[in-house]
Amino acid sequence: MMTIKIGQLEISLDHREVRLDGQKVPIGSRAFDILALLIAADGGLVSKDEIMRAVWPKTVVEKNNLQVHISALRRAFGAERERISTVPGRGYRFVMHGQVEVGALPARLHAGLDASGDVGRDVGLHADLRACQPPVTHDNVSTDTEPARPSRQPLPARVPELIGRQGALDGVVSALRSHQTVTLVGSGGIGKTRLAVEVAHAVEQDFADGVVFVQLAAVYDAQSALDALALAMGSRLSASRAALAQIAGEWRDRAALVVLDNCEQVVETVAAIAEALTGAGSRMRVLTTSREALRVRDEIVYQVPPLSMPTADEPGADVLRTSAVRFFLARAQADGAQFSLDETSIRLMGEVCRRLDGIPLALELAASRAAVLGIGLLAEHLDDRFRILAGGRRTALPRHQTLKATLDWSYRLLNADEQKLLRWLGLFVNGFTLDTACAMAAHAGLTRMEALDAVSGLVSRSLLTTDLEGSSYRYRLLETTRAYAQQQLDDNGERASAAAAHAALFLALLETAQSQWMKRPVVEWLGEFTRELGNLRAALDWSLGEHGDHALGVELAAVTVPYLYDLSMVEECCIRARAALRLIAQDGQNAQDKQEPVHVGVETRLGLMSALAAALVYTEGPLPETREAWTHVLNDAARADQPNHVSRARWGVWNWHQYSGRAREALLLARRFGDLARSSGNATHVVLAGRVEGIALHYAGDQAGARALLERMIAEYEEKPLNRWNTTGFRVDHGIVARATLARVLWVQGQRSEAYDLAAHTFDSAVQYDHEMVTCYVLVEGLVPIALLNGDQAAARHGIDVLQEISARFGLTIWSACCACYDAWLATLAEPGDAAIGRLAASIAAMRATGFLAQISPLLGQLAVAMTAASREHEALATIDQALRFADDNGERWYYAELSRIKGEIVRKLGRHDEAQRWFATALDWEQRNGNERSAVRGAGHASRVSLRMASVQSRA
Repeated sequence: MMTIKIGQLEISLDHREVRLDGQKVPIGSRAFDILALLIAADGGLVSKDEIMRAVWPKTVVEKNNLQVHISALRRAFGAERERISTVPGRGYRFVMHGQVEVGALPARLHAGLDASGDVGRDVGLHADLRACQPPVTHDNVSTDTEPARPSRQPLPARVPELIGRQGALDGVVSALRSHQTVTLVGSGGIGKTRLAVEVAHAVEQDFADGVVFVQLAAVYDAQSALDALALAMGSRLSASRAALAQIAGEWRDRAALVVLDNCEQVVETVAAIAEALTGAGSRMRVLTTSREALRVRDEIVYQVPPLSMPTADEPGADVLRTSAVRFFLARAQADGAQFSLDETSIRLMGEVCRRLDGIPLALELAASRAAVLGIGLLAEHLDDRFRILAGGRRTALPRHQTLKATLDWSYRLLNADEQKLLRWLGLFVNGFTLDTACAMAAHAGLTRMEALDAVSGLVSRSLLTTDLEGSSYRYRLLETTRAYAQQQLDDNGERASAAAAHAALFLALLETAQSQWMKRPVVEWLGEFTRELGNLRAALDWSLGEHGDHALGVELAAVTVPYLYDLSMVEECCIRARAALRLIAQDGQNAQDKQEPVHVGVETRLGLMSALAAALVYTEGPLPETREAWTHVLNDAARADQPNHVSRARWGVWNWHQYSGRAREALLLARRFGDLARSSGNATHVVLAGRVEGIALHYAGDQAGARALLERMIAEYEEKPLNRWNTTGFRVDHGIVARATLARVLWVQGQRSEAYDLAAHTFDSAVQYDHEMVTCYVLVEGLVPIALLNGDQAAARHGIDVLQEISARFGLTIWSACCACYDAWLATLAEPGDAAIGRLAASIAAMRATGFLAQISPLLGQLAVAMTAASREHEALATIDQALRFADDNGERWYYAELSRIKGEIVRKLGRHDEAQRWFATALDWEQRNGNERSAVRGAGHASRVSLRMASVQSRA
């Protein structure tokens, strides 16, 4: 018999069984086939493609199927789930450290296939869904839970030849072996980035998890720096303050090099990033390029020197051997220059390199000019420019003065159109497309043909760089060039005009997208929006700022904030909406006395208020301010005859009551929403009304009615998906969230296993849909509470981990608070006692402060159960009475049977047997109310247990 024993695991390859602590755990056939392949690799990496070919040799399936089965294995392994390790972007390996007892592997496992070419029989993706753990981040490394996240960005290409830097390259590589953080410092244009790229390629094979290159040239604050880090590392955009800790946690156990390029404008933030990534026990290394040291622990600073330059009297052969001249000559020849290497030309090249202090960027710019002017004319112009621009600020470094002179000289050689376009392009952050550049040029007074010629000229002169995106290019200015362009804007008095044009351009872009909202795939447009997020933030910062165009800024904010909401960036959504609303005239007055009030249309104001109200529920909770915001939207929309905003506001008011735990009022509002939807004839709203009323009925205790409405709504939704309200800012898959509630209905009706299966399937769907708020909703409303109520600690643990990561990163305050409660609930199951009870009580109090009380009943119920188990019956009685009062006051009845049963147990322990019998009878009565013909049989066992408990009480009495 072929059996492997590792830790608590016992794996029988012959019998295709897995036992944990001696107990057989359910493993699907496909999942076991994958496990066998991983074991056969003897700790080696098995790629995802290899697994797909072996396990599904004759079937075309999605790679998400593999992720589901890997998740199933990890859940089955319980505390040994770390045995299956993910190598991001590559595959999986089975970790066999510790005491391992294993015989010889069967030959067919080494081959990966049996004689027929199959590894196992196909039992379907969800044949054993109950055995599937929710796919979550494994050890903060696995990406199984988030298949739709962006991939890590590739390394920039190596330069054809790194001239004059071999010594520096060797020195930096050596430093990385002995220090966690290495910082390349030097003046702008000295070649720090080129050296960092070469180092990254040189050491890439030394790091099991590769190299991540983070471009920071265009960032300007902590938020945009974290966005750049998240994008480069294959994580998600987030405006949350907790983003850095989350990213560092994901990479805690990896061996990777992170290159942070161009850090000087955000040096404090980069220092924090480096500290976080290289914390205690970390195998990470950080390489940064900056104009100053980070001053973090275990940092070594490497000063990048200029390229070596010839002396004035050096012979020609020696001049050509210096790295500065070799670099200059190589760049000039690449641009088409044809120099005769006579004595005069060599001497002039040496002079140019000396005058430019051997700074690679200055040499590169000069080389491009030499290709046009020739070395003689270049040297003549260069000499003139140095005399005019010598010195500069006395406190500036000499190299900074020289680079400024080089840029100034390069700028003066441009024609008028090129100069103007360069200045105006200085407003762009993170680059731009050719069409965007032409649109900006039009605002500057250039025709499209003039703009195309100017862009071509700037690219050929190395003032614009190009990055290939698909079949087209995206353009950007180098860091120093962009700063220089903005200074030229100021010197020419064009800053306000260019900033207004930049903001107007992106307003037009968003308005066009909004008009085509129903015609384009959501993911496609949101991807474009994310790419332009840096530009939009810059435009909003200026237009809503003290000296900006406030009218333009308010309009831009109105079309931007719904997309921020769609990206789950709720914190920034609130900040931008509030900034715009403060500038809007209210009843002829403005809240900011020093500012001229902005008069806008009702659509703009309602859009801002709706976005703010929708986001506030998640960032601050269903507090009075949120309800007031929705009430204002409702009243204003009704007066202005804006039916979409009326419906959105009615939804918001209902949602506020539902999240606040006001089940009775929520049901009234849900029915009103449904009546108005049906009377309006709006098919979308009619279908959504089914979900609204179904949720409200569930919380109010009518499970049969809730189930009928939700099942009908889901069927209608699948027949004709209604993925969008007829407005932006409401990107929710209502079929997914309706299933989360339906799973709870099944649980209340006694179908505990079916409820978990549906919740797990719904979670898989939410992960694939790739919307953080939808995923959190499914976890909060369905998967986690059902797992906890079923006592499934492993499933609960995984769900809580995912919920904690997402809610913290995106600033979803109410769900972070609820997650803390679920985590404490789990602690009362895993490690019962006073410490766990204290955690749960404190977490509930913190959640109460947010006003999010929709889940308060089961939480208080579990607190009372934990207190009872700790022989704290009087405290438990006070707690359960509090829960029952809340249910009575608010008309909440979905959990009433359990609350009654818990109280019966408490008073029974206190010796009050008659009272206990009454509460057990109440529990049974509510269970029977919740059931129907199908669920009555399946719930009979539970009802019988309650009846037996009542009989026990009677006998004791």
